[in-house]
Amino acid sequence: MIKSIKTQNTKRNLLNKSFLFFSIIFVSVICEKTVISQTVTTFTDVTSIALVNNTARGMGAAWGDYDNDGLIDLYVSNYKDKNILYKNTGNDTFSDISDLANVGNMGASTDIAWGDYNNDGFLDLFLVNGLGPGYGDKKVLYKNNGDGTFDDIAEKAGIDNLAFGMCISLADYDNDGLLDAYFTNNAHVMICSGQSNKLFKNNGDDTFTDVTEEAGVDDYGNGMGTAWCDYDNDGDQDLYLLNFVNSNIDPPENNLSALYNNNGDGTFTLSENAVNRIGGHGVAWGDYNNDGNMDVYIANVKDILPSGKNILYMNDGYGTFTDVTDSTGVGDESDSTEITWVDFDNDGDLDLHVVSGGIAAPSESRLYQNNGDGTFTDIAQEAGILYRGFGEGASWGDYDNDGDMDVYLVNYNEPNILYRNNGNTNHWIEIQTKGTVSNASGIGTRVKAVAGELHQIREVSGGDGFCSQDSLVVHFGLGTHVVIDSLDVQWPSGKVQIFENVEVDQILTITED
Repeated sequence: MIKSIKTQNTKRNLLNKSFLFFSIIFVSVICEKTVISQTVTTFTDVTSIALVNNTARGMGAAWGDYDNDGLIDLYVSNYKDKNILYKNTGNDTFSDISDLANVGNMGASTDIAWGDYNNDGFLDLFLVNGLGPGYGDKKVLYKNNGDGTFDDIAEKAGIDNLAFGMCISLADYDNDGLLDAYFTNNAHVMICSGQSNKLFKNNGDDTFTDVTEEAGVDDYGNGMGTAWCDYDNDGDQDLYLLNFVNSNIDPPENNLSALYNNNGDGTFTLSENAVNRIGGHGVAWGDYNNDGNMDVYIANVKDILPSGKNILYMNDGYGTFTDVTDSTGVGDESDSTEITWVDFDNDGDLDLHVVSGGIAAPSESRLYQNNGDGTFTDIAQEAGILYRGFGEGASWGDYDNDGDMDVYLVNYNEPNILYRNNGNTNHWIEIQTKGTVSNASGIGTRVKAVAGELHQIREVSGGDGFCSQDSLVVHFGLGTHVVIDSLDVQWPSGKVQIFENVEVDQILTITED
């Protein structure tokens, strides 16, 4: 029985005290981490059993429960073939219902994102087109009708601009309870005339307004991956944009990535930070060291970053970041694309999945297991998830509701793969957030779980990495802990709910109250 002991209408400034506490105890947490089994958690390729019409030349994927049956479904964007919506049947198989649902787009699709933009209780689907034969195809917004079908309302909504679209990330940047959308557009002059990346504000009436310039995020680089996160713990979503380095871009500074601080008044300021002086492909936020601050990992395409490798920046908690790539052991030098922070072994710290290959050359994927001491070890081969090929995207989610995270791997030039996590004896909890004052999807909600000496945070993400989105269901691994002492849910509205003595090994739905 979950008991709510506290609900507060306050911004996260009160939470800064808890983050300071996180920092104070961080060293002791590492030393006292619960000992768990060292057996490697493995995966099984279940593609041939679970999926039909598993087409090749994929770009992205996203898990989302579009029909509210408690099972996450899967949408896959393809390069040449039509996109596919796989309905989760609940018996470890999926059915292709793309035509029935009216979502089989043929626009050389790249990125996708699930989010309930109109707060009606059903996930809608944002789709980016533009990479391939359909250069400059329009963006798509599939409105969920609640009956298993969708309608494309992008033109009515005002987001169907022509561009060489790449990625999308959703967030309520102005905390008005409505999901807004940020699109990256690739401004490569050899392919299209180029447009700035675009921020669209949700008006609450099925329309969006382009507020890119007035918000101060009108970047004209070769936009690639993008991700929202409250990295400075002030209660609003900040924006990180990765640009793909291109010698044809003028002025040269448009090649640089940008971390935009949210000013809380509808505008953003470019951060004066080391993370702005690089280019790259994909980006993902996650608190890998459990100190209460969101760290960031950058995926490189070979020869783009000066170092020639991916970069991990540790958030110092004071608005600054430290490059800890070498000391942590995650400086992969492949042509990396998609990256995901995920606790695949349920031991209470975030591991790192790196997909490599893209359209450049076959490369090996990595699964970096967090050792709990500030270092990582690549165990992809031992885990049975090592893939060498043209990896483009990946989406993680618990499709079989057994408490561990599975992954769908998207390949540019070969069949996609569904890996089922075989699990272990560690405990876990999963949380579906339902906003009432905040956006209904709960995107941007921060959840903190405390179990003994183990302190963890997660944010519900509206899309990160590159061309994929992970499940919106929050997942925590808990190691050997059999109870959660406190579960702290911090909504974008500023409301805070705290639950005590929460049972482990269950899937919860928490509604904003």
